[in-house]
Amino acid sequence: MGRSGGAARGGGGRSPWAFRGALLAFGLLGSTARGAECAQRLGLLSEPGCEEAVTRPADAPLKEGPVAQATPPTRHPWRALAEVTAVNLVVWGYDRVVGKEYARVDLHTWKENLRTGFVWDGDGFPENQIAHPYHGSLYFTAARDNGFSYVGSLPFTLLGSLQWELFGENLPPSFNDLINTTLGGAAMGEALYRLSSLVLDTEATGGRRFVRELGAGVLSPVRGFNRVLRGDVSRKEPKPPSWTPGTLASWGTLGYLKLGDGESLAWGEDQFFAEFSLRYGDAFQGEHHRPFDAFEARIQFTTQESNLVSHARLQGLLVAKPLLRTERDELRLAVLQQMSYVDTLAYEMGGQSLDVGLLYRHQLTARSTLKTMLLADGAPLTAISSEHSSARNRRYDYGVGGGFQVQAVYARDTWDVVTLEAGVAHTLVLDGSNGSHQVRTGQLQVDLPVYRRLGLGGEANFYQRHSRFNAFPDVRKDTYQLRVFISVH
Repeated sequence: MGRSGGAARGGGGRSPWAFRGALLAFGLLGSTARGAECAQRLGLLSEPGCEEAVTRPADAPLKEGPVAQATPPTRHPWRALAEVTAVNLVVWGYDRVVGKEYARVDLHTWKENLRTGFVWDGDGFPENQIAHPYHGSLYFTAARDNGFSYVGSLPFTLLGSLQWELFGENLPPSFNDLINTTLGGAAMGEALYRLSSLVLDTEATGGRRFVRELGAGVLSPVRGFNRVLRGDVSRKEPKPPSWTPGTLASWGTLGYLKLGDGESLAWGEDQFFAEFSLRYGDAFQGEHHRPFDAFEARIQFTTQESNLVSHARLQGLLVAKPLLRTERDELRLAVLQQMSYVDTLAYEMGGQSLDVGLLYRHQLTARSTLKTMLLADGAPLTAISSEHSSARNRRYDYGVGGGFQVQAVYARDTWDVVTLEAGVAHTLVLDGSNGSHQVRTGQLQVDLPVYRRLGLGGEANFYQRHSRFNAFPDVRKDTYQLRVFISVH
């Protein structure tokens, strides 16, 4: 991971290029699947004694539904722990070879880190809010692909972050890295793991199979390399139904935006943007048995911002309980996990949150639907712009807080024609400017079908922050954005 202004700090020193080297270390940890011949017979004949002879890889497809239910994935805790450690060793080794000062660790620095304890670091916004969750996703996948569930993979993600914070660098470990890496890593890791399952085609052969396996490996590198070690890349078997969601929708937008920072949009910044959105499963209806059986993700790239990625959001359904269900209506109580990221010329805001609330779906006609969502947010960590943050290299505060958000969508099939969102959040500063921030947001988007999969639309949104500082005057900041775009569904 890069550093702001070349400064060395915290887990932000983890270089993305070093992740590629991690794949080499995994080769020392893998083993071939045992009882392959018996596994083939099990899918067809279920021969006596064969079940005990087979240790199935965590993501190996099973030929029959009854067999899949009777043979859960085998968990390999020591292999998962070894892969988590390998990720950190290879990243640290790369940083050490290229001369990163923070990678000079020894028994003295380890002892000092343990003595000092956790602090808040001063890394830049992209390093803390995007790079750390991605690194955490590698820890998460190491456990997930060795037979552990979403919940079971969380301790390994936390352990990987602790390893790095305490022993991977010679600077004090940080609270924000631990939280972002663990919670953000779990959300990002599970989403990428499921998308890699979607890309895989275990019945394909030849060039088509190679492209599918390569694409899945890019999305989830640890899983991809494990599949090579286990021989899964060449095994031809039916694709498990659980790898494909009941519904799937994706769309992209390309257009022009005007960003007004405390001024009229007429004088705002002119930019162009491209955004990609994905809906995996349906949080408003259907059966949900595991976390992230339904999730939504979006990422926006903008031309004139300081960083390529200006907006990103990932929201996954953890659990849902139906309260009302009729032929045309469904109301459910839901718990969701959200990771958000906004990095613009006007402001920065992002973090990890758990959301609890009501999801309601009403079938208007055979093809049109009204969906509404009312959520209460609990944010264990929020990063938010501040004029008086005291941390080095940081223009933002870290805090804890909560709020509410509401969303209403009119959809035709899987096409969101009209979307209205609004929210309010209150953040109490834990590190930075000593004070609190209240933020109000709103968005109205219209995306009209024009011809087949092409649409034309526009969006208006606003961000309003009222900051109360203990040692400085209050600050009020209003930011407006207008977007016009072409969509492809």
